[in-house]
Amino acid sequence: MILLGHNGAGKSTLIQYLLGFYNDVKQHPFLPHFKEHIKPLDKSHLGYAPEAAFLDFAMSAKEYLNLFSVLRNIGEIDIAETLKTVFLDVDENVAIKTYSKGMKQRLLLGNPKMIILDEPTSGLDPFGQKAIESLLIGLKDKHEMIICTHSIALAHALDDEIWILKEGRIVYKGKPKSEEEIKKLLFSHQPQRLQ
Repeated sequence: MILLGHNGAGKSTLIQYLLGFYNDVKQHPFLPHFKEHIKPLDKSHLGYAPEAAFLDFAMSAKEYLNLFSVLRNIGEIDIAETLKTVFLDVDENVAIKTYSKGMKQRLLLGNPKMIILDEPTSGLDPFGQKAIESLLIGLKDKHEMIICTHSIALAHALDDEIWILKEGRIVYKGKPKSEEEIKKLLFSHQPQRLQ
């Protein structure tokens, strides 16, 4: 599923609701509407990467992945294989602070059944964007995904159901056939304050 919409449409709020960050629909005005369409997810087999990577940059990839395997009760994981899955050709013992933003985003992915990403290409140069897009396209047949993005090209390339949000409401669900159709749909749901 791809989430599109203007800034403030509720995309990140919907993701936070799905992740169970809200335990009462009264905590946010958008939640009653979201609850009508979808329920919070089973968190036992999912991975979440927020727009900004919240990592302890002094840790290595090995330390980070081992820590989260313990926190998520996954058991022992193959560090080299996990890094290979997300196309990170790094020394697993080198500090994360030496990574680029795109590399940090890929490290956050790991290898869960479901991947939830909030703006995975935000702030990346064109090369980093292309690397993340190629990675996600390569992973889409092996993982369920929920991706919040402003990239119409990424939304189209992933060839998945698109939800468009406007001012806290889900105003479209479907599978447009082209980037141009996605763009038209998105602009047809432009918020009042931008018209």
